[in-house]
Amino acid sequence: MITNFEDFCTWAFVIIDDLWKELSPAFTRTGPQPACSDSELITLAVVGECKGWDQETELISNWRNYQYLFPHIPERSRFNRRRRNLMGAINCIRQSLLALLDLAQDQQTVLDSLPLPVIEFRHAHFSPARSYWSSQGARYGKKQTIFGYKLQLLVTFNGVIVDFELAGANQPDLRMGLELLENHPGLTGIKLISASLNSSTWNRSRE
Repeated sequence: MITNFEDFCTWAFVIIDDLWKELSPAFTRTGPQPACSDSELITLAVVGECKGWDQETELISNWRNYQYLFPHIPERSRFNRRRRNLMGAINCIRQSLLALLDLAQDQQTVLDSLPLPVIEFRHAHFSPARSYWSSQGARYGKKQTIFGYKLQLLVTFNGVIVDFELAGANQPDLRMGLELLENHPGLTGIKLISASLNSSTWNRSRE
């Protein structure tokens, strides 16, 4: 039984460390082994998400209060670089952990998207940065006047993010949502079509 934050950290680290042993061969490393191991860093990232420490400066600052659990807290820029390099593994481990948590057992999920502009729309056509962002998959939105991306989220009614996909802003919500659901055959999805959460704003997109 997990009764406090320290117990949760220990439980999460044990699970993550075992999962990382299976995943690590796919992630090559150069240079010496860092003081903060990869499985520790992934634990810092995933447990930090559970605590709502969304900003890396906030996350690093808060973890310094728990150095008796994780003695080697990386400096923020180093943490950011390693976290980005391990993003594929972190997402796999995040989904494995969610499958073990009671909060993620809800079979009803919400599909919703969030626009992520990278260049101000009125400057995008002339911006020298547009070619770079285009090569990284950024696109003009079809329904929204943005140049950038669209983040599609699959979220339980309890507010747990089960999965997500980042795509160009021109990608249809329904297609992206169905792609997410294909990876989770036990779930049903409801498409959120308004910012207001009343019964008239819901439309079932998949049974």
